[in-house]
Amino acid sequence: MYKTFYTWMMLLSGAVLLIYSLFAGYESARPEWMGYQKEYKEQLIERTKDDKLREKAKTLKLEIQQIYLDSLERVDRCTNCHLGVENPLMAGAELPLKQHSGDYLEFHPVDRYGCTICHNGQGRATNKKEAHGVGHETHWDKPITPFDFIQSSCASCHDLEMLMSIGVDKIVRGERLFRDRGCKGCHKLDGVGGVLGDSLDGVGSQPAAHFPMKYIEGEKTLYTWLKEYFDDPRNIVLESEILANLSDEESDLLTTYVLSLKSDEAPREYRRIREARDLEETWNDGEALYKMYCVACHLTGKDSIYDEVFKRTIPAIMNPSFLKAADDRLLKMLISEGRAGTPMTSWKTSAAGIPDEGIDKIIEYVTRDRPAGEKPEAFEFARYNGDVEYGEELFRVRCVSCHGGKGEGGVGLNLRNPLVQKEIDPAFLAVTVRDGREGTHMAAFGKEGVGLPDQNIVDLITYIRTLSSKEVGDG
Repeated sequence: MYKTFYTWMMLLSGAVLLIYSLFAGYESARPEWMGYQKEYKEQLIERTKDDKLREKAKTLKLEIQQIYLDSLERVDRCTNCHLGVENPLMAGAELPLKQHSGDYLEFHPVDRYGCTICHNGQGRATNKKEAHGVGHETHWDKPITPFDFIQSSCASCHDLEMLMSIGVDKIVRGERLFRDRGCKGCHKLDGVGGVLGDSLDGVGSQPAAHFPMKYIEGEKTLYTWLKEYFDDPRNIVLESEILANLSDEESDLLTTYVLSLKSDEAPREYRRIREARDLEETWNDGEALYKMYCVACHLTGKDSIYDEVFKRTIPAIMNPSFLKAADDRLLKMLISEGRAGTPMTSWKTSAAGIPDEGIDKIIEYVTRDRPAGEKPEAFEFARYNGDVEYGEELFRVRCVSCHGGKGEGGVGLNLRNPLVQKEIDPAFLAVTVRDGREGTHMAAFGKEGVGLPDQNIVDLITYIRTLSSKEVGDG
């Protein structure tokens, strides 16, 4: 019985192997590219009006096409299927036989540039699936670039000013959006920017495996990941702190630009870069600097913003009552040193790369509407001796609902920050408590507001300046 069973199993296995071998042989004898080349030959004969060219077309051999690009150290076989890319007779043909669009190949001849330098994909492949490198079975880190994002390749050889001058503006608009939406407020690029997010240097060269693909709906590629992430960051990375709010067009533009941030450069002989790739910022435009580094969190800066997801408040740094009380020295300290324990990073040269002159220009922009000569009534803090225990009672009654039980923050700001504890003048804090902040959740607690006398305000500030020594959550 067992002998019969194993005999049948061997016969069945042999049959399967034979069928597979025949199928593989058939595929090898009639490869995909050969069918396209036959069709190209037929169409070329049909489209040619010149008798000599028609006779020449009839002698066209069906064979592997290969372009060896010595300087690029790559081999492209894309023209096995895309035979008509440089042939005007194929302008009206269907893909993959049609002529390349535009006049790009006039300046980028295929025999010198190939195809994958711009389009990516697997140049050595001889069938569509593997050449395009898309799908779970290909495992190719640089699949063919979707047409919507193809301009990202242009920045490998051309600077943005040049691209703008010739009408290749999608990547340029993406770069402007990158600046205006404050992406460098969280991400470093070329050594300058925030530290809340990953550095973006070389992100366009990262393999797909570098990115969490669990929630991606489309193809598991870098292109799809970036596009879907900009569409809805927290749908792709649950803990993302980006508040993108981009239109579909804007997410396309931003994806195009970010894809251009590659670590691998084209050889020097291919580059036509007149200036630095991202038109490196000068440090004399306060508004542009504010957009690049501040707007992502502070938006207009006029109103405090409470983030419901992360349960924290972004302060209104252009609030008139704040600017009336905060002098330039305090603003420079806050911007230069940041606020430890909060998303506010240190922006000085050694941390985020902004020099003093850049910070000064940001301050000029932030304070441009500060009322001239207006200052709050001085608070003579030194006249009083603070009572920590009574201050704690006042804090429990008046402050915990916004600032948390131990000042850790919530709707109100984090009061445990080292700057609050050690660097900021307690008189400034007292003025804030006394006068409040119009346009924010911070009410006035002085005589013109809740009614606390100056002594009680000093008690409260004295307690607040002990919070860093207490554990969050202590009873």
